[in-house]
Amino acid sequence: MRIATLLILAYAATAAPACNSIACGTGTIERNGTCGPADETVNAAMCGPNTVVQGTQCVPVYPPTICDPSSTTEDTGSDGVTTCRGNGMGGGCSAPIPCPNPSSGKQTICGQIYNFEDGTPFKGAATGAACAGTETAGPCALQILAFDAVNFAHAPTMTNPQAVGKVVIDDCGRYAVEDITPPGNAFIALGFDDRGPLGPTGVTVTTGVAMPTSPDTKTQGFEAFVLDQSVIGSWTASGGPPFANGIYAGVFRAHTCDGGTCIGDSFANQMNAQMTKSTVVIPANDFYFKTSDGMTRENVDNNMNATSANGTALYINASVDDSLAYSGTGSIVDTVNCQWEPHAAANVPGLLFIQIYRKTAKLGKTCAE
Repeated sequence: MRIATLLILAYAATAAPACNSIACGTGTIERNGTCGPADETVNAAMCGPNTVVQGTQCVPVYPPTICDPSSTTEDTGSDGVTTCRGNGMGGGCSAPIPCPNPSSGKQTICGQIYNFEDGTPFKGAATGAACAGTETAGPCALQILAFDAVNFAHAPTMTNPQAVGKVVIDDCGRYAVEDITPPGNAFIALGFDDRGPLGPTGVTVTTGVAMPTSPDTKTQGFEAFVLDQSVIGSWTASGGPPFANGIYAGVFRAHTCDGGTCIGDSFANQMNAQMTKSTVVIPANDFYFKTSDGMTRENVDNNMNATSANGTALYINASVDDSLAYSGTGSIVDTVNCQWEPHAAANVPGLLFIQIYRKTAKLGKTCAE
């Protein structure tokens, strides 16, 4: 009987909860009678992206990223990874601006801004420093907006800009418009102007360039332009079209470029080309520059009926509804294999819209001009 009583008492002592509980501090919890870290994990599947288990804790796979502030800018993605992106500081303007791949479903466009008057790069201090957005002169005084080109051509004041992830401009006049939400129509346009409302006020007129809508792609080296208000005044005074109704400018280049590889100098302009609509030259619609202007675009000559050394035609009465009806004629040696590219065109009030025209291969042919 005594033995049975002792066994019952021993069982009751082990089965009963302890009278003394452990008081764990902030950030810890009680585990098996001891205090341990509250965020402890022993399961690798519970660690976040770019971390691994070491002992009982999740630690980063990579060491912390430290960017050189004099030459790079921190760019932290949605995955938490920080990338040091070069901003060109110290390297001048010789290299293209960094052009990151777009996020899924987006489109990125990068390139250089040029003076349309003389074709030179539109530069400021030319150190490669990214613009702060508070400058009042040079490329750093500009803004860049992306638009649905077709909607904008039909109703410019009623068309809102497309959403973008980031716009970068530096004092070399290089730019990157990242993660553009592609428009629903076939063409995406970039508008360049002084900061503030788009329009004729300010130092530069509003200029536009366009390319095909292409989600999940990036384009490097896309030419963009600015033009001083005073040059528009010279065009009008020398017999050019009124700017109030908008001007379309076609710049004819001498060489074909395929996939970024050009037969010759990609900036070489073509003399003696004429702009066409549906293969027809319409003299009432096109204007060309004085031969004495050389490579500049300052004075219209109403006696000219083809491009001079600057390769440029100014055009009126163009409509985006004509689709790819606008092209060129003349100055092609190999007419069996080569032709001028077809493009869409539009005259938008108060806007200078600029399009590069190149020689391209006819269907099933190879153009080597």
